[in-house]
Amino acid sequence: MAQEKFDLEEALKNLNNNPVPQKKSGTIKRKTTLKIKPDYRYEACNESFPCANCKKMISPEGAGTHHRNHCPYCLSSIHVDNEPGDRKSDCKGIMEPISIWVKDDGEWSIVHRCKKCSKLGTNRSAADDNPVLLMSIAVKPLAFPPFPLHLLDNIIKKD
Repeated sequence: MAQEKFDLEEALKNLNNNPVPQKKSGTIKRKTTLKIKPDYRYEACNESFPCANCKKMISPEGAGTHHRNHCPYCLSSIHVDNEPGDRKSDCKGIMEPISIWVKDDGEWSIVHRCKKCSKLGTNRSAADDNPVLLMSIAVKPLAFPPFPLHLLDNIIKKD
């Protein structure tokens, strides 16, 4: 089998003779990059965000946890999860703090109710939460009992 001799000069001439196809003017299609969203069930949220209720900027530092899920100033949250951390809720309503729940180990959790769909949820209190607001929510049932306060006086006098 005879082997042809390679002619570099001839190859360069042929290269210049073959026009390179030019891009057509108009819309340029760009490849869409797949954006992988973090799974907050297993990964820490390190993003700052504005509170949807009081508009203050919230940073993850100071919470004492890797899962910042409510505003430390007004204690409001956003209805973003169907299950904790999944970010699959379509509601996106503001979750208002309505009560405090004290767990068996003494840790406080904030009970939230969605203003849009009325779903109830709880979030652990964070190290930098507003202590005055936490206390005011905790004592609210004592300030507004479900019965007239003068009935307590009657009970005390009977004893």
